[in-house]
Amino acid sequence: MKRRRRKKHTPDQMEQQRRGRKVFRVLGRVLLTGIVLAAAVVAMTVFFRVKTISVEGAEQYGSEELIAGMDVQKGDNLYLWNKNRVLSDLMHSFPYLESAQLRRKLPDGLVLTVTECTAAAAVRNEDNTFTYISAGGKVLENNAADGGLPTVLGVTLNAQIGDFLDTGTDAHVDAMLNVLENMDAAGLLEKMSFLNLNDLTDVRIGYDKRFDIRAGSLDDLTYRLRFAQTVISNRLSASDIGRLYWDAQNRLHFVPETAEDVARSGTDQAGDNPVTSPAYTNPDGEVGTTDNTNGDDSTDSSSDSSDNSDYSDDSDYSDDSSYDESYDDSSYDDSDDESYYDDSYYDDSYDGEG
Repeated sequence: MKRRRRKKHTPDQMEQQRRGRKVFRVLGRVLLTGIVLAAAVVAMTVFFRVKTISVEGAEQYGSEELIAGMDVQKGDNLYLWNKNRVLSDLMHSFPYLESAQLRRKLPDGLVLTVTECTAAAAVRNEDNTFTYISAGGKVLENNAADGGLPTVLGVTLNAQIGDFLDTGTDAHVDAMLNVLENMDAAGLLEKMSFLNLNDLTDVRIGYDKRFDIRAGSLDDLTYRLRFAQTVISNRLSASDIGRLYWDAQNRLHFVPETAEDVARSGTDQAGDNPVTSPAYTNPDGEVGTTDNTNGDDSTDSSSDSSDNSDYSDDSDYSDDSSYDESYDDSSYDDSDDESYYDDSYYDDSYDGEG
């Protein structure tokens, strides 16, 4: 019996066979992948549906209110939605939300965790309405009144309700956020009564409705707030009302004023009186002081006062401990202007006469 010879294939035929087998394998893989994906979609559609939604951290807003405001509801698929978009819409719909997180709790739950904020200040608008903002710079609401919040002058807002204020685009907005952040960090924000930013070289901060803190520019704001807080707490009495400002030598001065004077500094009628250096040279060449309330001139009479007390120090650097009752404002008895060196050594020996 003769064996049948195997027909030899030409190289072209062999190449065609290899291509055919390769195409078949690719088609098989595509088909298998499609079947797996289809099964996954069916499984997610049928099995992974939201049955429970819980809310954590909400106080100002009710849980049901927040759930109703989300673009995900019970019965929706647990995965087939854009979490970032849902949270962004939620943050804008509920301005008093400082942050929001949404996580899946398998097999069928969602958990919304929020932190809320409160209004920290009211920015006065050009039409004399007010925009409330949080300490973190979120725009909360518009209102016809300031709501008893610290009022902010000199800032124009170009943001929508629910937005966080952008930094680096407006110097006055940046200054406001800087002050709010530092006041909050120092524990002073709750007692802030106004913030006047009409002039960024003459920033004025009302505190406790008793003090007009003239911070000047904001270069040393953190340090100056700490120093002012120490002087208010440790050197001034509970009945003191007046102005705190720094001279050219970075010495802090306190000048008694009325509550009305302090409040006026937070308005457009604050005046343009100098705050960083009480000494000047008048047209006659005499060195004197400036009445920082009324703008009147007078010569320095500190050398003539029998009450002049100088608590000296012996160190070059400081940490809020030297006290000097030199006189520095002409609208009051010179002995009422108290100045403070920020020194690390305190000597309570009395150097004055009498």
